[in-house]
Amino acid sequence: MFLHIGNSRVVSLQEIIGIFNLEIKNNQVNTQFLESRPGEKVTREEEKALNSFVVTTKKVYYSPISPLTLQKRIEKNWE
Repeated sequence: MFLHIGNSRVVSLQEIIGIFNLEIKNNQVNTQFLESRPGEKVTREEEKALNSFVVTTKKVYYSPISPLTLQKRIEKNWE
């Protein structure tokens, strides 16, 4: 199964490690983690339109969709 995370991106549910609110990115440890992982790099201007980041086994994706909405989409897939 797959999860649509916005911006025409779809991620395999099997690859997802976690979905997090973008607000925790401001923590120093989280910032270091995100900078060390392969994935998208976003500017401060782009970040304004984003609500969450999705950590997968391969890379980190940023999403304009809230973590709660993404969670509901996952739950709906499992019904």
